[in-house]
Amino acid sequence: MREQLSLPRLLHDGCVLQQGEKTRIWGWGPAQEEVSVTLLGQTKETVVDSEGYFEVFFRNLVPGGPYVLEVTGSLGQNVTVEQVFVGEVFVCGGQSNMELPMRRVREGFPEEFLGRGEPQVHLYKVEEQYDFTDPLEDHVKAEWKTCLPENLAEMSAVSYFLGKFLHEDRGVPIGMINLSLGGTPVEAWISREGLEKWPELLEIRKQFQDESYRKKLMEDQEQAEHEWQLEIVRQEDEKKQLPASWKPMQLPGYLADTGLTDFCGSVWLRKKFQVTTDMEGVPGLLRFGTMTDSDHIYLNGVLVGETGYCYPPRRYPIPEGLLKAGENTISIRLVCRNGEGRVTPGKPYDIVTEHGSIMLDGNWEYSVGALCDPAPEQEFINRRPTGLFQGMTAPCLPYTVRGVVWYQGESNDGEPDRYEALLKAMIWDWRNQWKQEKLPFVVVQLPGCDVDIAGGDAWPRIREAQRRAEELPDTAVTVNLDLGEANDLHPVDKKSVAYRISIAIRGMIYGEKLVWKAPSVIHWSKRGDKIILEFNTGSETGLETLGGESPLEFEVAGRDQIFYPARAEIRGKEVWVSSETGMEPCHLRYAWSRAPHRGLLCNKSGLTAGPFWIEIEED
Repeated sequence: MREQLSLPRLLHDGCVLQQGEKTRIWGWGPAQEEVSVTLLGQTKETVVDSEGYFEVFFRNLVPGGPYVLEVTGSLGQNVTVEQVFVGEVFVCGGQSNMELPMRRVREGFPEEFLGRGEPQVHLYKVEEQYDFTDPLEDHVKAEWKTCLPENLAEMSAVSYFLGKFLHEDRGVPIGMINLSLGGTPVEAWISREGLEKWPELLEIRKQFQDESYRKKLMEDQEQAEHEWQLEIVRQEDEKKQLPASWKPMQLPGYLADTGLTDFCGSVWLRKKFQVTTDMEGVPGLLRFGTMTDSDHIYLNGVLVGETGYCYPPRRYPIPEGLLKAGENTISIRLVCRNGEGRVTPGKPYDIVTEHGSIMLDGNWEYSVGALCDPAPEQEFINRRPTGLFQGMTAPCLPYTVRGVVWYQGESNDGEPDRYEALLKAMIWDWRNQWKQEKLPFVVVQLPGCDVDIAGGDAWPRIREAQRRAEELPDTAVTVNLDLGEANDLHPVDKKSVAYRISIAIRGMIYGEKLVWKAPSVIHWSKRGDKIILEFNTGSETGLETLGGESPLEFEVAGRDQIFYPARAEIRGKEVWVSSETGMEPCHLRYAWSRAPHRGLLCNKSGLTAGPFWIEIEED
């Protein structure tokens, strides 16, 4: 039984409560203790139940703050929270693109780190925690932080920018509850009840309830990884006794292009470059794109940085005194786990100083350090069904919120055809669990990307599943095809992503009169050899394309579903499509690829049309 009067982590200093008709305050204490809760001049009284839980509701709280929340028990205990705000609260859920911190987009938005931040936006980041037995009552590790410059680097970029846009629009404090973790599939965020239609997933959950199973799995994985890394070091030590063999290569690029096809192990890369006398000894920044998979980078024999996995852009500070006039050497130990080694094309590769920059792309040399079998596969326990719902989402459920933003789908691309059902199940599940039948959801459709993802048309199918989520009531989907980067799973422009979310919220939830929906097909017909698509553009104006090019992402196919490029012409709100082969089309699709980018359709507000596939009925 509980002996102390206490409040959940969500109700600590810096919290933002949802304004409106009904706002819940809850906590725990000794059974049968009488409790008084005071906020904004209102006092609510209740009694702790036999399970040690109490709750009260406040109505029509005035937005603003900071206010003081006082909880007083009849046994002499009391809890005071001195920094309480009232405004609008949103949950931001998903995987790495929702979690991605501001430090990863700093180069794209340096002004955000030079200003005052946004003092009226507060972010509650829940740290990773899974549980496969029962839903947790409270978070193990989480706290509210105000979006001030000193806190900004580790804050979710999407959450920060979205909070900033919403504060500008609503003029009240904004609270963002961030429930996100990189690499996680949607089923990890669904409750046991929500997965009843998938007994195979519940079987996996049952397996992971066994602590001894989890412990052995982790031990076996750690041992296998240790042995794999040890083999690399063993081979490298052997080669140190022999003369190094260096061969030419071009960077950036793929190791397979150099002849290292399906290469697993370690490879050393090096380049000699010249430094002018005015750069000698000055500090600088080494920018070296992204690499697959992990790296150690040395400058003139001194380690300047290392990264343990492929996604983060390499940004390593060069200390004062390391650069020397004349010839310098950069060396990289690159470890490749699965045969897809690369130094990613299209990224910056240079040294930047106050006296200028030195380009590092072009001619390099390589020498194989170790040649191994592929690295052992890693099974992440936090990705198993229900684990993150019970460990991270469940403690939020009593908290009154305005809506949910969901940015996820990348980790379900291995089975895209069942993602629609799982995504819809998650939406209904959270509404049921939150006891808010009309809890609004904004789903962020995946942007364009062409690396580190499933092959074929897995991503178009994921986007289609996300589009179909809009069939549910109180659900909006934002289209982001043009906001991706073909060479990066984690595109930088989270501000534009957040802006599109914000106008969807303003249109769907707040009922503002603005263009917030992407253009979509509302009718199609055939006229001779043409297929005529009629679009809803959200206004009286017609369609156009980004950059003013011709629309080039249309394809048609016959019954064999072999697709060929199609001609397309914009006529106001219509697009007239015809086959370039003269075939009788049975299927028409638009932007149905991993990273479509040529002449994307948009409305006058710059909102791009999402991908679609239409089956053409016979006359």
